[in-house]
Amino acid sequence: MNKQMLMGLVAGIGVATAGGVTAYSFMGPKSAEQGSAVAIETPMDEGQAAVAPAPAPASVAPAAAARPAATQAPAPRPTVTAPVAQAAPRPTAAPAPVEECWDEEVTVQADPKDDKKIAGTAIGAVVGGAIGKDVGDRDITTAAGAAAGALIGRKIQEKIQDNRAEQRTITTIERRCGPPGSRPR
Repeated sequence: MNKQMLMGLVAGIGVATAGGVTAYSFMGPKSAEQGSAVAIETPMDEGQAAVAPAPAPASVAPAAAARPAATQAPAPRPTVTAPVAQAAPRPTAAPAPVEECWDEEVTVQADPKDDKKIAGTAIGAVVGGAIGKDVGDRDITTAAGAAAGALIGRKIQEKIQDNRAEQRTITTIERRCGPPGSRPR
């Protein structure tokens, strides 16, 4: 997974969480204005106190009103009621990660600077051509010496690069991600 996809995934989770919190705040539990109340004690006379009951649910109120007036108890003095304080909504937990990520140490060999071995081939061709010209006066000996020198120069440079490649290793820490449980142990 590349960096841009991971950033998009994290941004999407953030937007979804923000939308959920917003929806919960609008459609969450009942507010204080929807029927919850607390009775508060108020002194009636010296040394006496009366507690006003919390308002009855709507289904009980009509039954009390249907009783005849003679059987009803005298009306209590009016009391002050305050709405119940609502607790702040609990933050929702983030969804479980879709991926598990870990840091992994990666060792790679550095690429040679001259991977096509042009320098060895060119130097070998020049040296081989000079030796071929000294051996014989013909152009064919010069060309054969250049070809042999190019082949030998290329092989020499290949051996030198192989020996140095063992010394030129680069170790980096890379972030790897995969499905949960895919992390190597």
